[in-house]
Amino acid sequence: MKKLVALLLALMMVIGGAAFAEEEKVNLTAFQYCLENQNVDFDNLWYFQMIEEQTGVHVDFQVVKDADWSTQLNLMFASGDMPDMILRNPVDVEDYGVSQGLLLPLDEYLTEEIMPNYVARLPLNNAGDSIPASDGKTYYIGYLIAQNVNHEPTWYINTVLLEELGLEVPTTIDEYTDVLRAFKEAGIKYPYSASFSDNGAEHIWAQFASFGVPVQMYVFATIDEEDTVHFIGDLPGFRDAVEWLHLLYEEGLMDPESLSQDSNLWSSKVNNGEVASFNYLRLINTALTPETYANFDSMLPPAADGHKVAVSQIMELPVGGAYLTKDCKDPIAALKWIDAQLETENMMIASNGKMGEQMIINDAGKYEVIDVPADNGLYKIVPVTMGQFFAPGEYYSAIYQMAPHRVERYEDSQAYAAADVLEAKSFQYLRDLSKMSNEDAVEVANIKTELEKFIKESVIEFAKNGVTDESFDKFLETAKAIGSDRYVELYQAAYDAFLAK
Repeated sequence: MKKLVALLLALMMVIGGAAFAEEEKVNLTAFQYCLENQNVDFDNLWYFQMIEEQTGVHVDFQVVKDADWSTQLNLMFASGDMPDMILRNPVDVEDYGVSQGLLLPLDEYLTEEIMPNYVARLPLNNAGDSIPASDGKTYYIGYLIAQNVNHEPTWYINTVLLEELGLEVPTTIDEYTDVLRAFKEAGIKYPYSASFSDNGAEHIWAQFASFGVPVQMYVFATIDEEDTVHFIGDLPGFRDAVEWLHLLYEEGLMDPESLSQDSNLWSSKVNNGEVASFNYLRLINTALTPETYANFDSMLPPAADGHKVAVSQIMELPVGGAYLTKDCKDPIAALKWIDAQLETENMMIASNGKMGEQMIINDAGKYEVIDVPADNGLYKIVPVTMGQFFAPGEYYSAIYQMAPHRVERYEDSQAYAAADVLEAKSFQYLRDLSKMSNEDAVEVANIKTELEKFIKESVIEFAKNGVTDESFDKFLETAKAIGSDRYVELYQAAYDAFLAK
């Protein structure tokens, strides 16, 4: 009887302890960014189940694809029904944080007790310097993978086909155009193809770089060598670029859906052998199959006559990795959950795969990738770039043996730097380092919204129907009416203030 009673008491303690543990578990919600070509079951992924076991925090994910991000984010804020966290894609902190107060300032929580991994790395390489907003407060946990890269995207061409046709890799726009014509005559359906994505590396905006215009959808301005800010539409190469796109469109040298399609449709065409030239992030460990990218090699962007090539230059600064909304039920628990992902091994397997399967620690004591699953198979194993990661160069170089796909990007960066094809000053001086007042930031954001819509519409119109003096003058007049001059003025003032510091 004593043994039975003892057994029952022990069983009750186990049941009670389990119930207590369940009660102690924190339940949070997350608005989670995801790439278009990435299909990840975040709610049931073993990685996040492991983080839950380590922290006692359970997270329910609302997954939002890249193409829907801006719309869904705005709708979410407008509804007033906000999640606890917003993960892995930039949020306008000047608008939603400084102005509207919908994001939670994090400064008081950035302690060794709550976020030991993150706080220890913030000072390395001055990685945290660009994070505070115009009001001096911190509204996000940074995301950073230091890779020694300097540009995005890279240009690629089917060198196997070039050799079959007896052609050299083109170095000028005229040569490139002739090569595209030869590809078309050889039966290639789309000699050149791109997407109309805002920030995918395969986007059509890259082609403006050949004409000295570094276009991306983050900032519609660039800084010249004399530290003067310019609206991209005012640069002399902008008109030449859209005229060349029209030539490609009219002659059937460009996939016409480059003016509308997303990255999924684009990559399927490339993998089907329908495309012979494109721009992209890299070849290895992407949406491209090994059978496809075996035919391609990187090339320097072709230079247009009378223009210096200006590829968008990137700096290794942190971007938004995680934000807490003002309605976050438990900021400390949320930040501990985020910081657990930044523990060295947790962080490395989230991006590269499981230890012993995709990664090992090599003889030098560094994490090293030993397997990269084909056909984006890594996305089925770990969250890859959709988890949290914060690795300034000083720290990352000490723990990591660069994987083949990272070596690929590094080598292309070395080639682009040596060829002097990068824009004079990175757009990130404007986007990330030149802080504006609350009022100015809101004004710039409003102008940018209208400019973006107008530029997209105009480029589609120019590419399809051509450019005349009258239509281009109208383009510039409308841009000024929207506020392009004011847009430049505000950025110039902020950049000047940055230089003065």
